[in-house]
Amino acid sequence: MPNPKVSIIIPVYNVEKYISQCLDSAINQSLKDIEIIIVDDCGSDKSMDIAKEYAKNDNRIKIIKNSYNQGPFTSRNNAVLAANGEYLVFLDSDDFLDLRACEIAYNAIKDGGGYDIVQFSAYNYENGNTTIFDKILENDSFESLEEYANYMYRQKGYPRWNLAFILIKRDIYLKAFEILDLKCRITMAEDALMSFVLWNLSNKFCHICDILYYYRQNENSTTRSKNDEIISRNSKDRVFVIHKIKAISKKYKFNSKIAKVFVENLKYYEYCDRLMYCKINKIVFKIYDKYFRFKRRLRVKFGV
Repeated sequence: MPNPKVSIIIPVYNVEKYISQCLDSAINQSLKDIEIIIVDDCGSDKSMDIAKEYAKNDNRIKIIKNSYNQGPFTSRNNAVLAANGEYLVFLDSDDFLDLRACEIAYNAIKDGGGYDIVQFSAYNYENGNTTIFDKILENDSFESLEEYANYMYRQKGYPRWNLAFILIKRDIYLKAFEILDLKCRITMAEDALMSFVLWNLSNKFCHICDILYYYRQNENSTTRSKNDEIISRNSKDRVFVIHKIKAISKKYKFNSKIAKVFVENLKYYEYCDRLMYCKINKIVFKIYDKYFRFKRRLRVKFGV
């Protein structure tokens, strides 16, 4: 399909229990001028058999296959290189979209005169029940990187670096490939690394309140694992991303406020990983948690 408005990118690895719901939400989008790129990341279950059946019945679906298991970061990047859409939406294969997600986000971009990035809200979806996972409280727009950086610097909490909750211009994503090593395999904080670069390459940003994404709390995900080996790997990945962000920021003279916000939050989560790995008791964890919350309040109040 030549130049659709939106490419929905779905890396697939061992999700046969959920993939039908995911693909149904993609093919039934109210915005029809889309393509759906499924990345076969060499799983061992019947996920791709299901995906191939969908592809037989919808010519908007394109399947690409990794030569070996490469993880979600590289799989997404591979799909972007194959995409033709003006904008990109990233959908994890165990999650699903509101059926008007692409239409609402795309209209927000065009109504604002061509934003580079639109961020929207997400539900947490578990056992058929929904709760708010990430809620944008009000519609807002930012007409420059500096304006957006100042906004981020004033906020509490992490800087919404999840790539699943955005619509982004494909040309900007391609520019990020000139900065990042596409062969880098990380399984934790990859969204933070990519979004840090994307934010700095963008100029116009938009937040909308609409809850357009259903995020499934997967018990087997690396973020919820209690396995010492996985926790240790997560910690190492975060440290790698921290160093990478610092190096990239210095080399390309990226916005220092955005860099500080990203690094501070990654350090906090890395401390949490380390505490879990070392099995330090909950009292010590609470001390660390209180300390970082206090630092955030100081930064918001006094700009320190």
